[in-house]
Amino acid sequence: MQATTTPTSHSAWAGNVAALCRALAALEPFVGSLGVADPREAAWHGQLFGKLAGQVAREPVLVAAVCGGTNTGKSLIANTLVGSSMSRSVPEAARTVHPVASLPKGSAATIDLAELFPGFVPTAWTSDADALAEPGSDRLVWREDPSGRQPARLILLDTPDIDGTLRENWHRAELVRNACDVLVAVLTQQKYNDAAVRDFFRAAGQARKGVIVVFNMIDWPRQRERLGGWLATFTTETGIVPLAVYACPHDFAKAEAGRIDFFAVPELTGGAVSAGDDQPADLAGALAGADFDRLKREAMRGALEVVLDPRAGAAGWLERFEASAHEWRSARQLLADEARVRVELPIAPREVVWNEIWAWLEPRRSVIDLAVSKAYRVAGSGVRWAARAIGLARSESERREDFSTRELKALKQALADFVERLEDAGRRNERLAAMLAGALVGGDRAAWFADLERRHAALPIVSDDYRAFVRAELDRFATASPELVRWIVTGLNVGAVARPAITVGLGMAGAAAVPAAAATAGGLTTLVHHVGDVVVGTAATLAGEGALGLTMAGLKPLLERLFAGWSAERGRVLAETLHDVVLGDRVEEIDRLAAAAARPEVAEARRLLFELRREFART
Repeated sequence: MQATTTPTSHSAWAGNVAALCRALAALEPFVGSLGVADPREAAWHGQLFGKLAGQVAREPVLVAAVCGGTNTGKSLIANTLVGSSMSRSVPEAARTVHPVASLPKGSAATIDLAELFPGFVPTAWTSDADALAEPGSDRLVWREDPSGRQPARLILLDTPDIDGTLRENWHRAELVRNACDVLVAVLTQQKYNDAAVRDFFRAAGQARKGVIVVFNMIDWPRQRERLGGWLATFTTETGIVPLAVYACPHDFAKAEAGRIDFFAVPELTGGAVSAGDDQPADLAGALAGADFDRLKREAMRGALEVVLDPRAGAAGWLERFEASAHEWRSARQLLADEARVRVELPIAPREVVWNEIWAWLEPRRSVIDLAVSKAYRVAGSGVRWAARAIGLARSESERREDFSTRELKALKQALADFVERLEDAGRRNERLAAMLAGALVGGDRAAWFADLERRHAALPIVSDDYRAFVRAELDRFATASPELVRWIVTGLNVGAVARPAITVGLGMAGAAAVPAAAATAGGLTTLVHHVGDVVVGTAATLAGEGALGLTMAGLKPLLERLFAGWSAERGRVLAETLHDVVLGDRVEEIDRLAAAAARPEVAEARRLLFELRREFART
């Protein structure tokens, strides 16, 4: 190992790292729906959340993890580095289930292990058999070094096998790999080229981890010359450039006593062989001593370098996140353009609006005007009775029944047209096809029409919501145009009947159709806007009380609003069926995904990455 260098402070990174973690964590709920790769499976995520987040803001310690395959002697090496037995060494393979951390004496009160080792549940050590306990949660067994010989800035871990049959062990080994600064790679003649071992250390190399190679159970010094070939195979397969190489002789007697010797092999890392190399080396002392600052600095820089990689790091993931969100925005625009249907409702019964107008006018009319109006009503009712008697007119109830039948037919046709438009949009956009497949392919279309019929039957011809809406509109009109109101009260006998046409779009249906029990007139006004465009056209001119002239410039906008409000409420039953039964929450989900790229966390993450790159360049 090389000489020490001046340590670099990482405090400047701390705030930005924490903020970046918060911003990226807020985006993770979008990952599955957007179709973006899960960032938790990426190397940069492990380095950011599993290492940097827990270490940049605290007093530095060096975390060294002893890793290797089955029956390579990891636990014996870990115990030797610590100076006491923290993890039982047994001959059976894959017995170490939980990682065991040895802390410097007196340090437990100052180290937040849950923060230092994210993903683990810290559990106090009770015996050297704790690591062999049955699998359960991801526990990290910890204890303080009872001897006090462990260096104050060094945390040592014994880890589960990285090539065992338990997948839980692989996961725990990965969590340890993310959190540590240095890996002590324990290799043997049998395990230096094992596939699982290569994969683990290849990932460590990609994460810029410092690796110290220890060849264990070597016939020392006779096999010293062979180590170069084994190491060359290992480094070629993994991309690892080891910080140092050590050899541990196969000494059964010392192993039984729980001890092992480390011999430096400097020629394998470009160093020169010296006379002292034939004496055992103090690997633990080297980790926490002269090489501490260099190892810690390189570990932190290596982790940040992985995070800042423009393609494989967080920025590349953000680009893919934004690109996917933009595709959803295009899909949303396609729906807005194509998934709209015009509902041509039958001519509205004229008394629907006029009765509400005259009910509002009643307390504002004079005694003489009311008497004249009564004469009109008596005469008019006689004419209407005679017309019905000879079959020239229909009763009010009959007219409303006819209207209801025609209206339901128009709504059903609109529903069928709407579904056809959705299918066409899905054929033109794969993301929409996937999102809408559950409704359009697996949906019960008979149930959709049945739901529309039920909602239509439950809607009164004039609801309390609509009456409140009319009163509010007329009150506003009276305040703004008192002269026109007095003119209306004198009695008009010319008017018109309106026929509405409503545009219902998927966005309007999904924008939350106003509940049927909207409590205020304002709620119904909102409904008008949410259902879509409501066009009211003049259909006919009638004589008699209860009809007001649409030809008057001052009255026409008022009457159009009143008819539009009533018509919008009729169209609501279609919007509610689309929203609650056909589409469910798919529209809200499409809107959510389409807006994902515009979330403030995206811009914040980009800003923080820029700041971290600048800080990284200074160190």
